[in-house]
Amino acid sequence: MFPSGAKHHKAALALDDMASALEAGLPLESLGANPALGDQVLLDLVRQRGIELKTPERIALEAGWKSGKGAEALRARAAQRRHQAEFVEATWKGLSYPLTLLGILPLAALATYALIGPGFAIGLAISNAILGAIVLRMARKIGRGDPDLDRYPVIGTILINLRELPYLESLHALYGAGVPIVEAHRDAIKTVQARGFRERLGLAQQHLSEGTSLQEALQLSRALSAETLSLLATGEQAGQLEDALSRALTRRREVASQKLSTAAKQVGQIAYGLAVAGVVIIIVKFYSAYFGMMGLG
Repeated sequence: MFPSGAKHHKAALALDDMASALEAGLPLESLGANPALGDQVLLDLVRQRGIELKTPERIALEAGWKSGKGAEALRARAAQRRHQAEFVEATWKGLSYPLTLLGILPLAALATYALIGPGFAIGLAISNAILGAIVLRMARKIGRGDPDLDRYPVIGTILINLRELPYLESLHALYGAGVPIVEAHRDAIKTVQARGFRERLGLAQQHLSEGTSLQEALQLSRALSAETLSLLATGEQAGQLEDALSRALTRRREVASQKLSTAAKQVGQIAYGLAVAGVVIIIVKFYSAYFGMMGLG
């Protein structure tokens, strides 16, 4: 009934298997790959395994192959898929039971309709319609990457952390593969969907093209969080930008996961409370109507 991390676990196993084969020195042909595809060969091999790749993953794998680190890139994607699976499972573990209760409420209202009357069912339908409209509106705003979402309580903090992930992931993969920072930054922007964030990164790209350092360009454009900027500034000044990008990416993943898990628990608690309240209302109405029919009310 609810999403699981099974597809991510399956993808991780397949990615690790391909990495193991490359590390063992097996010919590409024996794995089913087509060497004639050039830099796209690894992407094609992954697609043959039925794994759908997101833009940051495609960039990371292609960059890894170009730099001769195909196996390492596959291992890194496998680790990321496991992180995704763990997050999905933890999130739905907290939400599944209360959401199931909320789903049962309409059925309970219909089953007791003859006794408790239409009032509760109508109120429940209106409440669900309003909630659905709110969720749909928020989903559209998130899909468009509306900048005003940053000001929303709870969801704003979550989105601020999440939106940096594809950018940092792609930039780290490209720069680690030897792509010059100006080009790596330009290509990493392509993975960003949030409109306002993408525009600020575009401004940083202009500063980079003019010879500004990465941390200065990002600071001038106010594109990243203070934590990320601090990590990148320290790493760039020490000549360890690749390591700094890795640490910044790890930090953003951990913070985003923590924020999302906390939000999921809060939503689960609210949903549970609403479900219990709904059940109590149905029970009270049912027995009030029942005793009234028996002349005991």
